[in-house]
Amino acid sequence: MQNHRIDSLYISSREAGAGSMVLALGLMEILRRHYGHIAIYRPLSFHHKPDSDVETLLEYYQLDQEEEQTRGVDLEEAERILAEQGLETLIERVLGPYERLQEQYDFVLCMGTRMEDLNRQLGMDLNVEIAKNLAAPFVGVYSMQDEPEEALIEGARLWSKAIRNQGAEIFFLCANHCSVKIHERFRSESDWSQRLGFPLYCLPRSSELQHLTIVDIMENLPVEWIAGDEGRKENDILHFRLGTMELGSLLQELRPSEFVVTSSDRADLVAGLLLSTQSLEMPPSGGVMLCGKRPDEALMRLLSGLRDVPTPVLYIDKHEHEFIPDALEIKPSIRPGNRKKIDRALSLFSENIDRALIEERLASLKNDIVTPTMFRFQLFERARSRLKTIILPEVEDDRILRAADALLRRGVVRILLVGEEESILRRAKELGLDLSRATIVEWGDQNLRRRFAKTYYELRKHKGVTLEMAMDRMGGNKTLFATMLLYEGEGDGMVSGAIHSTRDTISPALQIIKTKEGYPIASSCFFMCLPTKVLVYADCAINLDPTAEELAVIALQTVETTEQFGIEPRVAMLSYSTGNSGVGADVEKVRRATKILMEKRPDLPVAGPIQYDAAIDPEVARIKMPDNPVAGHATVFIFPDLDTGNIAYKAVQRSSGAVAVGPVMQGMRKPVNDLSRGCTVDDIIDTVAITAVQAQEMEG
Repeated sequence: MQNHRIDSLYISSREAGAGSMVLALGLMEILRRHYGHIAIYRPLSFHHKPDSDVETLLEYYQLDQEEEQTRGVDLEEAERILAEQGLETLIERVLGPYERLQEQYDFVLCMGTRMEDLNRQLGMDLNVEIAKNLAAPFVGVYSMQDEPEEALIEGARLWSKAIRNQGAEIFFLCANHCSVKIHERFRSESDWSQRLGFPLYCLPRSSELQHLTIVDIMENLPVEWIAGDEGRKENDILHFRLGTMELGSLLQELRPSEFVVTSSDRADLVAGLLLSTQSLEMPPSGGVMLCGKRPDEALMRLLSGLRDVPTPVLYIDKHEHEFIPDALEIKPSIRPGNRKKIDRALSLFSENIDRALIEERLASLKNDIVTPTMFRFQLFERARSRLKTIILPEVEDDRILRAADALLRRGVVRILLVGEEESILRRAKELGLDLSRATIVEWGDQNLRRRFAKTYYELRKHKGVTLEMAMDRMGGNKTLFATMLLYEGEGDGMVSGAIHSTRDTISPALQIIKTKEGYPIASSCFFMCLPTKVLVYADCAINLDPTAEELAVIALQTVETTEQFGIEPRVAMLSYSTGNSGVGADVEKVRRATKILMEKRPDLPVAGPIQYDAAIDPEVARIKMPDNPVAGHATVFIFPDLDTGNIAYKAVQRSSGAVAVGPVMQGMRKPVNDLSRGCTVDDIIDTVAITAVQAQEMEG
């Protein structure tokens, strides 16, 4: 293996629809672990058309790059340059934007010209030529759809020979859409890459990635949106069905996610299909396409007057027998809003491609930069390594259900939902979610309530709780009920707070789960994800005015959390003065806390009392606390009280654009974490993953 510095890769397909986006997404997951700033570059593309692949990568990975920067030369202009001035001139034009990106970014991921935009041979040769001139190792994918078994190796051999003849370096090749038989043979024979002289991978056929969505249709055909839940535009269309039969026959034959194509005068079918979405006995509909003349006024009035039309209804000025062949010609894509397809693509990549080998090639560019996306990636990888069951009691909130769906699809954790099963499944269907793999515990289960009430009574009778009071509380407080599930070992951790206060979430945990031995208090911390590093702030949510002894405990708990998540702890015990320069009760408290911490953990790098600027800025540290290894390089910041901690994390978050992940509860016997009532779905996903990692560490 060559040992030169790799700061770019070039991904290209051998034919249209081969699946280059699966590789792009999978490689991005690896790249963002090692590179602070990544750019996407499409050397040749139609500038007047949207590029859904580039849009997906920019949006999903929140890349710091304008879309205009991703474009090289317009494809129509490129063809003119090739015809009039030749390949060398075209390469020079392509290199300009690429070199500017290399100056600004740590890594450039290049996306080859879409094969459907050029004739096959020209596209293959041109992509390889561009990759060679950009000095970007070539990542190629070819389709095994309907190909015989021998085409797996023969295709790789012939294509690799052509690539090498053009002088490009092969990073790896990948065969996609392989049959079960071919995929199993490939996995059973481990010497394919050795025989070929380069890494070759094999991805099985995935029907999920081959499904069209309504957005695919809307972007490729002149259709009009009439009514429906716009959040369902990314839903998969598993089948097309001509709606020419009677309503009763159609409902009897309807399959899940089937897209019904019918004449615009069939108001009876439209009304029946919309009604079917309200029944748990009927499969979810993919949508309805009305064809022919425009729908009449009565049907339009019916649709506009409905408060909730979950099924998308569209119209096209074509006969239904013309629409379906046109739709089937569309190549399905992976779009930014389609988390299901993105998750499936990432799963295919991780299960079938040797990421360790890829990372070995990229190892020369390892650095200390940790971006928010790197942190989240590492978090998910840790959680996925040993699946834990996380309890989510707030199923009334759609954000919780959406987060549960995403977590289950990504295989990050096991989910236990607390609530009424019928209600949960009905709402999941309305939202287009799949919660079939979640465990659902009925809050109304009287046997469980009685069992938990008895246990709760035994735990709290010394506080005056009677058995009757315990039974009442089990029926009136779902968070308490969920906490008892955790106590009884039905789950490994719990996340709540999306619709409840911090007190409502934490109080039952402190009463029942309690703090770890040796920790008289619990505390919290935030992971502050700045553009190039992750800092840890504590305590910003729980302890109002801790004593020196409590402050030392908070620091110990935060160091424990920091180490759990792979961050090297360098502790700054913050105060309004640095070293011995200040006097007063507040600074003395921090001084005593620092001494206690150093006695308990003499191995820890600690500085205190220290001001924030001296803790984070090496230049200030050289003046205020020279020769201290923590000063200017702190990763853990312990605030003297809740006022300063809470104000500081919010000020940094709002003024710098940092991503604040937390509060993360510390010091508990089992992990229970609180959400902000203004949390997003991604906030919930992050908190659940953190809870899972904490559960892993507690298990040992």
